[in-house]
Amino acid sequence: MNIFLTLYHYELKKLVSRKLVWITLFICIGCIIFAKAGNLSGNYYVDGEVVDTHYHMFQVDSAYRRALSGRIVNQELLEEMMTAYGMIPAAADRYTETEEYQKYARPYSEIFQLVWRWIQRNPLYEGWSADEQDLYDSRTDCQEENWTSLFLSDTEKSFWRKQEEQLHKPFTYFYHEGYTVILKDIDTVGILLLLLTAVCLSGVFPEEHMRRTDQMILSSAKGRTAAYWAKLSAGMSMSFICAVLMGLVAVISALLIYGTEGFWSAVQMYPYLETYAGSMSVGEACCIVYGIFLVTAVLMGVLVMVVSELLHNSIATLALFTGLIVAGSMFGIPNQYRVAAQIWQSLPMSFLSCKGIFSQRLIVVGGHCFTAWQSVPIFYVLFGAVAAVAGVKIYRRYQVSGR
Repeated sequence: MNIFLTLYHYELKKLVSRKLVWITLFICIGCIIFAKAGNLSGNYYVDGEVVDTHYHMFQVDSAYRRALSGRIVNQELLEEMMTAYGMIPAAADRYTETEEYQKYARPYSEIFQLVWRWIQRNPLYEGWSADEQDLYDSRTDCQEENWTSLFLSDTEKSFWRKQEEQLHKPFTYFYHEGYTVILKDIDTVGILLLLLTAVCLSGVFPEEHMRRTDQMILSSAKGRTAAYWAKLSAGMSMSFICAVLMGLVAVISALLIYGTEGFWSAVQMYPYLETYAGSMSVGEACCIVYGIFLVTAVLMGVLVMVVSELLHNSIATLALFTGLIVAGSMFGIPNQYRVAAQIWQSLPMSFLSCKGIFSQRLIVVGGHCFTAWQSVPIFYVLFGAVAAVAGVKIYRRYQVSGR
């Protein structure tokens, strides 16, 4: 154990001392901070003229949202909202630029947007009357349409219907902007993490071959097993540490800028999870997302290092994983190819997003249903262990030749 710890400390020190690691990490952290604060910079223009600053608009909207916090989304609130929006002149081309919108309707804009998403049409222009029952029925219809489009089985649909029955309705609105930003930006933070891991760890094993030190290491007393596990453990630790730092920056910056209120707000208030049937809060969703973020970081560290040892080339490894990351963020498989689509969405380069983590496709085992955020991390742990064991066999069998 002492020998392993010495090797581990040495390998970790080698990684920490590399300028590439720190440069890449600082670039990623800078991108995260910019992503959080960038939307608040600059001015808002109408017909080429400055109307307001984005920061002041955020302050005004945040004040209105906080004023609504704690209100139940029921008939009373819906009637207030539609009465306020009814003040807008019917002939207005851009109703958000009218004085009536700014004075009467804007304080209810958050609820208006929520209703728009649930009924799938503009309440102002498409003749919708304030109706609590119709609002929640429309949300149920959207759920059913979504489940059908995903080609869910009857077992999966039954599971989600039971989950929906456990939700407390009508929902209560709470200001939750900080947690909304955290959830919205997880795909950006996830891509940065995957790229950082590929850049920083793709050369750990190939460097031995490039520098002609691999033969000496393999022939040493601890070179065929202990050295491998020390390198792999150091790489996993580095990936995990970078993920923790990036996660802390992402969460803290979002909460400092947008506020910490609303941890227990229903996740259905989040714009991209309005039809989700799971009973959880936006704060709990953030915890789940970043827990999976850390697990993915460790898995990615293992995969990059094992593949780099298989290929014996850092450039080829980096190119391979960069291509996979880009493909995962840009492309998808049509829903009708159910199994292939579910597998593709479960891969690390596709999974780190609200759409992937809170996918309504389930894993059914022995009649029991497991959600993506419950099952996929377990597969990651098991697959990472298998990859690590396979990697040690590749490492031990490698022989230097043709020198």
